Amino acid sequence: MTPSLQTQWNKFLEVIQQKLPPSTNDYKQWFEPIRPINWENNILTIRVPSTECYMRIEQSYLEVLSQGLMVAFGQGVQLQYQIPKDHEREPKVDRTEYPNSVGLVSSDEPTFVTHLDSRLSLDTFYESICNRLAYSAAIGIIEKPGKNAFNPLFVHGASGVGKTHIIHAIGNEIIKRAPDKKVVYVPAQTFKRQFVTATIVDKNTDHFFDYYQNIDVLLIDDIQELSDAVATQNAFFQIFNNLKLLGKQICITSDRAPAELKGLEERLYTRLKWGLTVEIGRPDAQLRKIILRNKVEEAGVELPEDVFNFIVKHAKDNVRDLEGTLTSLMAHSLFSDQPLNLELAKQVMAQTVGIEESTLTLNDILKIVGEYYNLSREVIIGRKRTRVVTTARQMVMYIAKEYTDTPLKAIGRELGNRDHSTVIYGHKSIDNLRSTDARLAKELSEIIELLNI
Repeated sequence: MTPSLQTQWNKFLEVIQQKLPPSTNDYKQWFEPIRPINWENNILTIRVPSTECYMRIEQSYLEVLSQGLMVAFGQGVQLQYQIPKDHEREPKVDRTEYPNSVGLVSSDEPTFVTHLDSRLSLDTFYESICNRLAYSAAIGIIEKPGKNAFNPLFVHGASGVGKTHIIHAIGNEIIKRAPDKKVVYVPAQTFKRQFVTATIVDKNTDHFFDYYQNIDVLLIDDIQELSDAVATQNAFFQIFNNLKLLGKQICITSDRAPAELKGLEERLYTRLKWGLTVEIGRPDAQLRKIILRNKVEEAGVELPEDVFNFIVKHAKDNVRDLEGTLTSLMAHSLFSDQPLNLELAKQVMAQTVGIEESTLTLNDILKIVGEYYNLSREVIIGRKRTRVVTTARQMVMYIAKEYTDTPLKAIGRELGNRDHSTVIYGHKSIDNLRSTDARLAKELSEIIELLNI
């Protein structure tokens, strides 16, 4: 290291110290261990002690880093990282090529990087009531990317219900059918970081916009991360408009519905609602059984039926709970030399997802029956008497009477202030038909399975 480089580096560190709060340990932990290696042709090479250090700096201190570099080294500095071999397979890592980020590929790059996870396919996205609309929309998009009624597709739902999986599946299937299609998956946080880098570090956003405005399918994950990032929102707005105008496909995910997003500009909020907005609900009992059965087969373990049903009943919030529970159960069984039995399952799940005995309610029944027949609650409790509405209404009466302690009067009151005698009649109708009507018996069986009772 030359004396000149050391002088410039010391100046850089002074800026960083001034910018970071003195009450924190951030400077000492993340910047003090860095060593400058070379400064040539406006490229500064630095050595960081670990991948963790590199990622933390890029994700949390990009603006401070950019300011320090500009003061000490001037404008347009390109930063190159070196990571010790025991922390990274490759000794040198450039900021835009780090494998866990979505780098901006230069125009002369021979291959187009999609950043899709090939494991997240349509074959492993199991369809059920909670995700049926999202699945159907995905099929439509795959068949005609950009030339369908689902553009943009806005998928929202709680964490771990399959939002990221479905957009990866869309991208993977499109590429399988049309390998020449340029498909890009990018988390919104990475998109924001790329734009900040292009604006503050590179002082040139042309390459950023060229990259995104020349793709065929944009899959952007966790759009809520752009809240209050006005400049990044403006960039996304321009890209969105351009892709839509050119008939390109856009798929977006969020942890909340568009109406619940805060900090988004009105014009962007309006465009997010142009296509189809669909929610993926928490996995129902039927879907949990399908997923767990496949995970058990993949793991090659024997899981007793009572343990299987116990996991399905209690690991109900998201898919990750199911996978994590099975993994934890297998590990505990292996390392403690205990059998995979119900007692062990209760011990493990009490520590992972918790065990709560939930009581089936009339609202639960109304929700599942409504989803099953694609009817709203208002229609079921209303005065319509079409065959499907009457069947759904009587299903609610039958299940509520058979599987809950709700008084008949209360059931009738919740179902549009009907008399308790109407509830008795509805229950009897389903009870009589289930032994003679195979279709209705199948529907009843499937609804009961969805309710996990």
